[in-house]
Amino acid sequence: MELTRRQLLKFSAALAAASAIGLDLPVPKEADAAAGADKWIKGVCRYCGAGCGVYVGVSKGKVVAVKGDKDNWNKGYVCLKGLLLPPILYAQDRLKYPLLRKGDKFERISWKEAMDLMVSKFSDAYKKNPDSIAYYGSGQSYTEESYFMGKLFKAGLGTNNTDGNPRLCMASAAVGYVTTFGKDEPMGAYDDLYHADCFFLIGSNMPEAHPVLYRILREQKDKRKDVKIIVADPRKTELGRKADLFMSFNPGTDLAILNAMAHVIVKEGMYNKDFINRHTVFKKVVAPGPPPKVEKTSWDEFVKFIEQFTPEMAEKVSGCPKESIMKAARWFAQSRATMSMWCMGLNQRTRGVWANNLVHNLHLLTGQICRPGATPFSLTGQPNACGGVRDGGLLAHLLPYGRVIANEKDRDDMERFWGVPKGRIQAKPGLTAVEMFQAFGKNDLKALWIACTNPGQSLPNVGEYRKGMAGKDTFLVVSEAYHPSKTSELADLVLPAALWVEKEGVYGQSERRYQLLEKCVEPIGEARPDFEVMCEFGRKLL
Repeated sequence: MELTRRQLLKFSAALAAASAIGLDLPVPKEADAAAGADKWIKGVCRYCGAGCGVYVGVSKGKVVAVKGDKDNWNKGYVCLKGLLLPPILYAQDRLKYPLLRKGDKFERISWKEAMDLMVSKFSDAYKKNPDSIAYYGSGQSYTEESYFMGKLFKAGLGTNNTDGNPRLCMASAAVGYVTTFGKDEPMGAYDDLYHADCFFLIGSNMPEAHPVLYRILREQKDKRKDVKIIVADPRKTELGRKADLFMSFNPGTDLAILNAMAHVIVKEGMYNKDFINRHTVFKKVVAPGPPPKVEKTSWDEFVKFIEQFTPEMAEKVSGCPKESIMKAARWFAQSRATMSMWCMGLNQRTRGVWANNLVHNLHLLTGQICRPGATPFSLTGQPNACGGVRDGGLLAHLLPYGRVIANEKDRDDMERFWGVPKGRIQAKPGLTAVEMFQAFGKNDLKALWIACTNPGQSLPNVGEYRKGMAGKDTFLVVSEAYHPSKTSELADLVLPAALWVEKEGVYGQSERRYQLLEKCVEPIGEARPDFEVMCEFGRKLL
């Protein structure tokens, strides 16, 4: 779909207005998004992990507009990224039919030819070695799609080789929650933004990554003069410029800062002794994993450990002034309700799990948790990174709803639920994301299906893995809505995928809210919903 001059001017004006004041703010609720729509269908924005409620405007079988849902948590606001989803839907490079590689070129084939070839290649590899096939999914897939593929591979085919791109982004947050609280996912909610009077933001650029959440944060700052915002970031982004306290530090040194904040809290007696005695236990890692060997320790040992992380020591390591570290610790501990928020800056790095643990530790030390406005809260990057691959059990070490493959009882539970013989689910976890592409490059994996993600662009050390994806002795299937991408250009078979409003499904966003997105329009060309293709693949393969 081409943008009309009026639409172009409207989007440009909104962008210019935001840019003029240095913000990527959501457009007002009153903005005219209704141009040309015959009907509005309730849905969810599929851009980021915020999960904004939207209405999708449809006219003559096409999506023409998106507007915010005033009755959802976002209160009718939607950012420019969400508004621009309709023209993206009808972009010129939308893939409309299956493509098969012929040498250096791709040729159009029928869906029957595509499915027959795909099933044949996977079947041949599976018969020789069940662990020579794999599926790599996405935090953008619907929950049903991720759940089904985990069930198909782990219970139907007896291999745990399924994983997804949240392994690259949210794994640190997930393991941080599990190792600290025993369960994945944040316990807070977006409503906490309305109750907190101190916000500790680290490794996040909310104005650009989560604009609607940032708008709520700014509204609270404007309405309530007691609200304080602390931002810790190596770069001074828009978020840092609006902070009451900006803590600049050298990249990779935030562990020292977080430990130093704990040092100040303990030394100045700002910890919540009653909460600590009633609700916490102290443990330490004595040998690396996975899984790490953990032993019980004590409050006294923790205090002794934290003594070395003085503000002076942290300043020397990080470059962050000791005065800023001390002020941040005092605001964090002494405020009525402190909410921490972070994103990929804290997760996608060496020792990301430790960084998550340390943020949680600050909340546990001060009792700033499990009260309105007092909570640690990770911000998710993808629309279903929480709901699909994690809750749905797609990741190589997981089964649905937090169950773990290495746990015999968890395997027994799912074998009974799925109606498969005892022992069908293998006890050994499958290949994780990086391991999967390493194995594919070595020809240990013979057939790989990638859906709704672009690892040829997004993997670490991607040049090395691209060589493996282009291998001659393996078979690579890519389900993709656009072609060419950095991954589809390497594929042997490319399947045209329906996009968010062209199919029905459920997203689970950052605050654990599951939301249904109804089908609004028919898929473009011969594109099909991934779930439909997955079911056909499973029926033919088993």
